[in-house]
Amino acid sequence: MSAVYLDHAAAAPLSPAARAAWLEAAAMTGNPSSSHGPGRAARRIVERAREEVAALAGADPLDVIFTSGGTEADNLAVIGLARARRAVDSRCRRIIVSAVEHPAVLGPARQLASEGFELVELPVDASGRVDLSQAAAVIDADRESVALVSCQWTNNETGAIQPLAELAAWARAGGAPIHCDAVQAFAYEAVRLTPAPGSDGPELDALTLSAHKIGGPVGVGALLARRRWPFQPVLFGGGQENGRRPGTVPAAL
Repeated sequence: MSAVYLDHAAAAPLSPAARAAWLEAAAMTGNPSSSHGPGRAARRIVERAREEVAALAGADPLDVIFTSGGTEADNLAVIGLARARRAVDSRCRRIIVSAVEHPAVLGPARQLASEGFELVELPVDASGRVDLSQAAAVIDADRESVALVSCQWTNNETGAIQPLAELAAWARAGGAPIHCDAVQAFAYEAVRLTPAPGSDGPELDALTLSAHKIGGPVGVGALLARRRWPFQPVLFGGGQENGRRPGTVPAAL
């Protein structure tokens, strides 16, 4: 008897189309940062992928930062945005997240707390959704001190969908960016950085995606981050991804 695989929340099977594209590109030789012919061919693959991701997620291609997966993208968003905000304005010391975030968000947020930031974990109700009344009270208590708000789109354990439109509106009213880990939602919800015309979706400032949740390969993800916000890289030693995430970009992935 053949086994039936149901755990797509952990990792979805590699789709035939993704496997074919990956194998074709993996047979090519070329560093996307090189100026010779093979390098330019690899670069075309990367930039075409960047444009496709941007179109799917309502972003500008220059907002797309390729990473090694969702965990790196979450770390890059939380640390990169919060540190940059505090560097510009020392009052920006509070990081506000939901108490049920994935460890890829809670981990870097707690690391920042050890560096002097104040971490606020918003409680959730019986359905696993952020308590909006408490969220409003927390944000309104000292708007100028909010460095970043981060809340997942869909919980990775329960599937609860968070009230992102309200949270995003409160963050924006206070002048703070909002990041969303949408790794679990991208295959099922209308996940976009900018909502489609006529949509009541949230207006976000940063968005995390991961390929292996949607039929792509393990080892690649993306952070979509609006360039209007100050941003600090967490890795150094190369100018790839407009200096925001150095390292050779894996064209095949």
